[in-house]
Amino acid sequence: MTSFLIAAGLLCLVVVALLFFFLLRRRGMVSDNRKALNAAVYRDQLTELASEHEEGSLEDADYAQARDEVQRRLLEDTAVTPEVTDYAHGRKVAVAVLLALPVMAAGLYAWHGHPEAFDPQRAPQLVEQQQINAMVESLAAKLAKNPDDPEGWAMLARSYMNLDRPKDAVVAFSHLSAQMKDNPQLMVDYAEALAASGEENGMVKGFMLVQQALALEPGNAKGLFLAGGFAFAAQDYRKAAGYWEKLMPLLDPGSQDANFVLQNLNLARSKVHLPALSADKFAMADGPASPGAATGSSALAGHVVLDPALKDKAQPSDTVFIFARAVNGPRMPLAVLRTTVAQLPLDFELTDAMAMSPQFNLSSAGLVRVEVRVSRSGSATPSSGDLVGASLPVKPGTRGITLTISRVQP
Repeated sequence: MTSFLIAAGLLCLVVVALLFFFLLRRRGMVSDNRKALNAAVYRDQLTELASEHEEGSLEDADYAQARDEVQRRLLEDTAVTPEVTDYAHGRKVAVAVLLALPVMAAGLYAWHGHPEAFDPQRAPQLVEQQQINAMVESLAAKLAKNPDDPEGWAMLARSYMNLDRPKDAVVAFSHLSAQMKDNPQLMVDYAEALAASGEENGMVKGFMLVQQALALEPGNAKGLFLAGGFAFAAQDYRKAAGYWEKLMPLLDPGSQDANFVLQNLNLARSKVHLPALSADKFAMADGPASPGAATGSSALAGHVVLDPALKDKAQPSDTVFIFARAVNGPRMPLAVLRTTVAQLPLDFELTDAMAMSPQFNLSSAGLVRVEVRVSRSGSATPSSGDLVGASLPVKPGTRGITLTISRVQP
């Protein structure tokens, strides 16, 4: 970015210098040409007066008076004042151009350019956002050619939601009707997209999906949260409070999510004149049971494969690291699984129990990216020649993630 600023500044100076030079040079030429023309005219008049005096048609006194008048006008019209005036005027114009050109260039860039890229704190985020958008568009293009890939459609739909594109997410979820029948998590994710898309009857369809999901999995945290939201929007505040009371014991006490749900819970209770509840009430309470609760609601699960084009670059004994990192936060892995190439393809699961530090685990992150790396040396430190792959950003608790080892580390 610094090199861009330097190059732009130098180019601007060159352009201004050229304009400055030619503007002043043109003013000087105009002034000199005018003086030469005036002098020539007055010389002709003096020559004509002299001829008339020699012929006797002009008396001495008249000749002297006329000659003095012509000479006076010649001095006035060829004096230095007009030249100085022209030069001063040209200098003012040049200075105005000098000041206006950079201002206009900066204004045009601020209007049509990307001035936010100069912010050192936002620049990495912008680059990362561009990379994420490119990955999403690449996945969409692959699915357009090969639509018979439910895992791909699920990942694309969730990626669109992470990018705040609910209408596109609804289209992607529509390819998963068969898989959605016995998958409550897909149901609630689809319900969220429908509610956010503004689609006609989106709220009604979303609420019906959430009800089906909770019938299969009563302790689905996202389903309980959405069910409360749908009920609150319908002004059924008692039902909304009931859903959120069931949700509170499933959340980590004191977490941002728990505080947010408690705030909405008490708001719903206040609508029907019920007293507010404290977080302590839910400290020892049990929430609805859900299948798979033992692994934790933040666990990540998916499938990892090695691209056939890279099989000759990997040995069966090479070490494979599967790990998750926070999209925004420290680079320390939040969970790590170690295996070998011989075990690929592999179904994997990452949980809080695989964290390197209790303070940095999957439950502590908002968005994560699951990565895979094949290391011939077996070292945890990345090195050139490693085979790598990565998922799009996902929320902790996402299942059905597909990882493909498809690139060679430069």
